[in-house]
Amino acid sequence: MSEIFEQTPGLVRIQVSAADTATAQEAVDRISQLWLSSAYPMKRTPGVGGVHIQVDADLRRSPEEGGVADLASSVDG
Repeated sequence: MSEIFEQTPGLVRIQVSAADTATAQEAVDRISQLWLSSAYPMKRTPGVGGVHIQVDADLRRSPEEGGVADLASSVDG
């Protein structure tokens, strides 16, 4: 899947790391206000602080064309 980002101008994959789910969700929300985007479920590594989430965005498309769902309740791990 990463090949599509390396071969298609305008597509990016953003890795978000934050201390808590609220901060990570805010980052995802702000990304979705800029570009059409989708996010994967948040991940938490047991015994390690913080959460991580990956966001795919299409810089060629505006936020009016899409966004992301509320992901704060979908923390794995």
